[in-house]
Amino acid sequence: MKCKGLKVNSKFTQKKFSCYSVPLDEQRRIVAYLDSVQARLASLRELQSATGEELDALLPSVLDKAFKGEL
Repeated sequence: MKCKGLKVNSKFTQKKFSCYSVPLDEQRRIVAYLDSVQARLASLRELQSATGEELDALLPSVLDKAFKGEL
C-alpha cells in the first residue's frame, strides 16, 4: 500500500513524501519471527551464563592439578 501527500510540518522544513506500509499479515509474520529470535537469544544468554559459572568453578581445580603436575 502506498500513501501520498503526507506532510511533515516543522519550523525548519515542510516536505511531502510517500510512505509504504507492509500488509498486516506480513507484519505479523515478521513480529513472530523476531519474537522467536529474541526467545532463542535469551536461551543462549542463559546457557552462556551457566557455562561461565561452571568454568569459574572449575578453574581452581585445574590450576591445582597444573601446579601438582597432574595435567
